[in-house]
Amino acid sequence: MIRSLKLLVLALLMAVCAVAAATTEPSLYSLDDNVKILNSDSLEIELYNASNCNLVQFINYFCGDCRRYAATFKRLSWKLYDWRRVISVIVIDCAQERNVQICRTYNVMQTPTMRFFPPHFRRNETDIGIEIKKREPNEILSQLAEYISNIKFTQREHPNFEPINASDNVFNADEDCSVVGYTVMVYQPKSSTIGRDLIFELLTWPTVTVRIVDNQRLFRNFGLNPVNDKLAIMDCVGNVLSLQPEADTIPAFVASVTDYLQSAGYTSLPPLATTPAPKVSEFNLDEEQFVIMATVLREQPKVYRADLEQAIDQLLFKELAKVKSYKGDKILALQKMINLLRIFNPLNANGKLLMDRIYNYVKSIDYSGELSGDAYHLQVKNIASKLPKVFKSQRYIGCIGSGPFLRGFTCSLWTLFHYLTVQSAKTAVLPPGAVLHTIHGFVSHFFGCRECVDHFLDMAERRKLFDVSTYDEEILWLWSAHNEVNKRLAGDTTEDPKFPKKQYPTPNLCGKCHNPNWNLNEVVSFLKEIYDSKNLSTFGLVTHVGYD
Repeated sequence: MIRSLKLLVLALLMAVCAVAAATTEPSLYSLDDNVKILNSDSLEIELYNASNCNLVQFINYFCGDCRRYAATFKRLSWKLYDWRRVISVIVIDCAQERNVQICRTYNVMQTPTMRFFPPHFRRNETDIGIEIKKREPNEILSQLAEYISNIKFTQREHPNFEPINASDNVFNADEDCSVVGYTVMVYQPKSSTIGRDLIFELLTWPTVTVRIVDNQRLFRNFGLNPVNDKLAIMDCVGNVLSLQPEADTIPAFVASVTDYLQSAGYTSLPPLATTPAPKVSEFNLDEEQFVIMATVLREQPKVYRADLEQAIDQLLFKELAKVKSYKGDKILALQKMINLLRIFNPLNANGKLLMDRIYNYVKSIDYSGELSGDAYHLQVKNIASKLPKVFKSQRYIGCIGSGPFLRGFTCSLWTLFHYLTVQSAKTAVLPPGAVLHTIHGFVSHFFGCRECVDHFLDMAERRKLFDVSTYDEEILWLWSAHNEVNKRLAGDTTEDPKFPKKQYPTPNLCGKCHNPNWNLNEVVSFLKEIYDSKNLSTFGLVTHVGYD
């Protein structure tokens, strides 16, 4: 009676929190970081209407590399706040289902991915932005400066990167001094970028225009010495003053201009106010999470159907749906993954119908044929819409995290893969190694975390994944690979303090597995027991009706 009452309370809490979760979705970034969080509905409108350039980072919130890179990207976006007259910073989370379409449209297969877009960008088949492959802020800034300086801006507040020529009227007597108070002229020799760089450094002075002089003789037009003068400033009534920086360097040029402007009573725009990012562990759990967390930490380890549901839901509607086009090896990898989930389906009765119908759809495509990502996504949603609700889990259970972005999907994916290797061994429907081959195809072609893909493919080659020849070897290969990942990530910033990365199973869970080294026969027996379909827990589901 008491247990039934607890389950009823949990179900009610889940129903309420599901609505709240949709509106309080956590993000790695915020407006305080000089970052706009956009989605499929708003990105292309923003890019087309923008008179500025845009830097867009495509992320997956579950991707450890994206989470680790967030601090670095914030430092970059803070610096780009000073460049806000010419560029804006945008983030799109490809792990959100509403963003699957835009990430597919822009062919974002792995994250983090950064793209540069010029003003008033309109996508076409051959242009989906310029990929920025650098990762260090200073290297990215240098690359952005090169792209931006090649753009001819049209609005008054934007800089002009074109060098002054003899016919240019640099002084405009009709110019409003509150709009352009000063014009800085800087000599930029061939093969130098000192003028370009000075433009970027002085963007925080809104009433200051910087013009590049690539022919030093033009300084004569302003009453300057064409041999010795390299930096000059002209006020809004045409008075010109030669500035004498201490060296021919950007810091010296900036200091010289800044000292003059400050002495004239001008001030630059303030930098972005930044505060240290809160630690993930400082976020409070809601009531539902508190109940789940306490239960999971208290009970012996088990596999929860809710986690398997969450993994399959994300695979079908997000990870597999991000692909722009399936053909050749990609269509084969898709068919194998759907077939694997169909054969060892842990879903409810409607979920079994769902997987059967999706498989019948994708298997009709020949290896030499092609299936668009749009068609796949629409068909899967169409099939699901004609069935009673399949994915009833609203939260992770065994894979719950103690804060945003911890555990969740990646934990549930490992859980699903272990479950599949054990089911394959128990049923012998597929040949040994088939599950690992399918996982390898999924990771190679579809998984959205760039770093995860690289590590897994390295393990596959180093640990000879394709040499696995028995069911027990298949179970042990995945177990050993998972422990390698746990060892690499132990103590990492992405680790959940409530669920530290340990070598599994620990001695207190399986004493016989340690002797003192691993007893592989006992490990296999332990894993077959934990991941047996008969032992799946329905805790956390709204109902257990309809499951075998």
